[in-house]
Amino acid sequence: MKKITLIMLITVFAISCGGGTHYVDPSRDRGSATWGPREIKSTVELMVNSMYTYLKDDWGKPAIIEHRPIRNRTSEHIDTNMVSNEIVTNLVKKRIQFIDASITQDAIDEIGLGMTGLIDSEYAIPIGELRSPNFYLQGEISDNMRYVGRQQVQYLVVTLRLSELRTRSLVWQDQKEFLKVSPTRKTGL
Repeated sequence: MKKITLIMLITVFAISCGGGTHYVDPSRDRGSATWGPREIKSTVELMVNSMYTYLKDDWGKPAIIEHRPIRNRTSEHIDTNMVSNEIVTNLVKKRIQFIDASITQDAIDEIGLGMTGLIDSEYAIPIGELRSPNFYLQGEISDNMRYVGRQQVQYLVVTLRLSELRTRSLVWQDQKEFLKVSPTRKTGL
């Protein structure tokens, strides 16, 4: 009986000490066969620097951007919102303005409510204050997957572009490429 109790105590102690969650700096991720922090961080860094340089040096006027979803055209699940959110966050920190189209109807409703006289005129949203974007930011992530010997080779390309709404011109585009080589998983019967 003492042996069983001792074994149970050792097992509980081993499980509680060895199975804890720990955190790692995402910038130190080594990469894996699937999309992850390494791809996100390097994509965001390149795109933010390139786009910011264009907006400040070539455009030279205040930019107001509406973000469109990044399309995933790869063979794997990629949460493109993670890439989008990091890009927008980093550009907002650099004082680039974005339009949140998801609240347009709410703003219109508030303007209408202010026009009824029910809202204190000092706090009512006046007509003509909404802004239109200069640009749409959009893009996609595409891949080509092939197998060479016992390795899986995935060529990933992240492409983002800014289109000027007034002229419908494509004014900026950049891409980040990844070539990932991983051993294939063994499958058997």
